Amino acid sequence: MANRPAHELVTENLRRLTQAKAIPLTVVADRAGIGRRELFAMMAGEFDADLDWLNRLADALDVHISELLVDSSRDSD
Repeated sequence: MANRPAHELVTENLRRLTQAKAIPLTVVADRAGIGRRELFAMMAGEFDADLDWLNRLADALDVHISELLVDSSRDSD
């Protein structure tokens, strides 16, 4: 199975985590000090986020950075 693009993993996990915690994506962006447009651009695959950027997102969600990179589609393999 081919690896999925990182932005797809992060987007899927951001949506999962924000839904579970009932936190809007815009609030996460604000807490992380990331521009809302920048967050949505990353989610659309317009640029690749670096580890510092992802760490800020993880901190805003109060999760470890690894939670943003989990590939849940591999759980069924």
